[in-house]
Amino acid sequence: MKKSFLFLVIFSLCIFACDKDEPTTTPVTTDYFPAFEQVWNDFDQHYSYFIHKGINWDSLKTVYEPLAKTTHSYRIFMNDVLKEMLTELKDLHVNLFDKNGEYVLLYSRDVDNNYNYDTHFYTSYFLDGVTITTNHAGGIGVIDGSIGYIGIGSWSTSYQDDISEIESIFDARRSEFENYKGFIIDVRMNSGGSDVLAKIIASRFADKTALYEYTKTRKGPDHDDFYNPVARHIVPAGSWQFTKPVVVLIGERCMSSNESFILMMSALDHVTTIGDTTRGSSGNPLLYSLDDGTTYRIPSWVAYKPDMTVLEDTGIFPDITIDASESIIDGRDMVLEKAIEMLN
Repeated sequence: MKKSFLFLVIFSLCIFACDKDEPTTTPVTTDYFPAFEQVWNDFDQHYSYFIHKGINWDSLKTVYEPLAKTTHSYRIFMNDVLKEMLTELKDLHVNLFDKNGEYVLLYSRDVDNNYNYDTHFYTSYFLDGVTITTNHAGGIGVIDGSIGYIGIGSWSTSYQDDISEIESIFDARRSEFENYKGFIIDVRMNSGGSDVLAKIIASRFADKTALYEYTKTRKGPDHDDFYNPVARHIVPAGSWQFTKPVVVLIGERCMSSNESFILMMSALDHVTTIGDTTRGSSGNPLLYSLDDGTTYRIPSWVAYKPDMTVLEDTGIFPDITIDASESIIDGRDMVLEKAIEMLN
């Protein structure tokens, strides 16, 4: 009797276990095609350089759309679809950030530096002293006892205090600086930031109002839909201006707002540029985003030099060219030395 009861218990448990439904897990899938269409349409409506760069945007859509329709992987969507498609634009102002805020490397260009980033390298040139700003974004001082010097590594708003420091020292040492033969402004290491900060320094060397650039902003929907060109001028500002000879040192690393600064300075008759051709990249990019936090920047304007030639992919040619390969030789900065020679 006991054995029969035990058999029934075991049999019942077995039946219960066999009849119980196994939990099912439905794979979470994400359709990335709507996100692809949003990115493609945002560029289609707002990107400013399709015509200048000869980009067939519809053609690129046919290349990357099939993978965007089939992938359910965020990694593939980012790396094999968006990254590859946006790299085709060959635009340094097109940026992509993943949903975690990580920068995704797109198009880049090799740069031949014409500046030595070891500050000790320049000790012999600044025997009369140079004041480095608090955040090390710039410096101001004197060379050979009679030539003023300003070096600015960035126009980023993160270094706004550094620009203010330079301006304050420029004013505090006015009686000294205004008797100098000339000034050297070194921006070879500067890849841009804020036009507003760049204009603060340029205005201290302006002796007149001068046209330095035009910009045309995209207004969509057609790729050739732009607002009328806007003329941009540099004007004297601040408590005083240095209007004796000025030499601006430039090179391939110079781009974006730093190229605007170089154009501001080049518009002034007493300014000479020395070095290598600049990068040629200006876009005033605007930020767009997907619902998952992925963000991307789209250039919104076309920048023109005063003669209405496009700056993008062309750059600014120096008045006196010293190739990057000939700039740093045997422990000497030949670009800086040429500027010193001109002002002595």
